Amino acid sequence: MNQMIRQGKVTQTFPETGKVRVEFPDSDGVESKILPVLFKRTIDNCDYDMPDKGEQVVCIVLANGMEQGFVIGSPYSDPEADKTPVDDQDKKHYKWKDGTFFEYDRKKHHGVLDMREPDGVFEIFTGTTHIRIEPHHVYIRADRIDENDDR
Repeated sequence: MNQMIRQGKVTQTFPETGKVRVEFPDSDGVESKILPVLFKRTIDNCDYDMPDKGEQVVCIVLANGMEQGFVIGSPYSDPEADKTPVDDQDKKHYKWKDGTFFEYDRKKHHGVLDMREPDGVFEIFTGTTHIRIEPHHVYIRADRIDENDDR
């Protein structure tokens, strides 16, 4: 089974199915059929992170045409425009377009969620406990709340 590795840009996304169309500039702008995006995990422990329209992606397409293939990821290709957000392999970092980011350092056991949008809201649910963080308010609903607990 012959395969080809192709680089292109996403032209259309289908988030409900985890698929995209990709334009290949090295083929006079030919657009692929709808291709599935490969995710790390898709059963029980699911991972979902779709590429955006216009994002550069790497695909494997079968030699019989562009009807069958997969999007395998997005490269950091331009050292200035596509600079990696961190330079430490002990960190897991996810940054969204609005500037919000989540980062976890496995070596230091330290996590940060930074959401500075003026109307940003973050919620945590566990059992019957609910914590909602808004720009000027923190709401906590729980069966019991202990202040200054040294656990």
